Amino acid sequence: ERQRKLTRFFALLILAAAIATFGLLADSVATVIGAMIVAPLMLPIMGVAFGVGLGDRKIIRNSLTMSILGILTAIAMGFLLTWAIRSLIDVEANTQIMVRTAPRLIDLCAALATGLAGAFAIGRKDVSDTLPGVAIAISLVPPLANVGILLATGRPDLAAGSLLLFVTNYLAILLTGAFMFTLMGFPGAYRAQRSQRSRRTAVAIAAVLLVLILIPLSATSYTTIRGSLTEQRAALATRAWLAGSDYRLLSVNAGMDSVLVIVAGEGNLPPETDLQDALRGGLNELPVVLEVVPQTRIRFETALAGSQ
Repeated sequence: ERQRKLTRFFALLILAAAIATFGLLADSVATVIGAMIVAPLMLPIMGVAFGVGLGDRKIIRNSLTMSILGILTAIAMGFLLTWAIRSLIDVEANTQIMVRTAPRLIDLCAALATGLAGAFAIGRKDVSDTLPGVAIAISLVPPLANVGILLATGRPDLAAGSLLLFVTNYLAILLTGAFMFTLMGFPGAYRAQRSQRSRRTAVAIAAVLLVLILIPLSATSYTTIRGSLTEQRAALATRAWLAGSDYRLLSVNAGMDSVLVIVAGEGNLPPETDLQDALRGGLNELPVVLEVVPQTRIRFETALAGSQ
């Protein structure tokens, strides 16, 4: 029976990781979500959360072992399926891949809520655990497959960001899951027989790790917010500068060392010094690179001769 369960677990995990990998490579959010319907990662992580809530080292050890094996399997699938076509993949042009390389505080908040939902669903017979299981799986499997993809394409720097996203989600789900199990008193009689010290130690370790993760998450969130505000200021100033001309703003992209402003149009461009004065002191001292794309308009008639 145990062998059948293990075979089913890894078969479903391999299939889910494969579908998630192809969905990420295809930049298809629907495929990525669809893969999570068969992903079986909810039970191992909820098992760890249950063990932490009880202070039961055996449950923690067994569930953690399954989690680690699942983690390695998902990463390996992402790596192996990408390796043969790695030269054809432009990861920086892929939205689904890049969005999972820079975790933010909002991702932590989502994972905290996911852990509560998963534990609540498992602890109640009248609540289906299918949808919470999908929510938990989508927090875990795609980041792991993404790690494999990025390692295969030679981007360990971005892979580290995806791994951070996974660890963030895992610890958040674990902590809130343990909290929910404890809050529900499930099962109180069994928990009372366990060492309070073991339970406190397990919760404390998970909490400390989560606090440590808050540091890079806060830094990423700050950088994201700062870049967004910079882009908004640059866009507003550029649109005002182009008002009355035949040019229009195409895009603004705030990088680490400069702000790229791309405009397109025809005719005479307004004086660049006006834009420089408008942006002075408002872009965190970042220099601006103005890229002008010339456009030509051609008009021709398509009516048949003699029809006018």
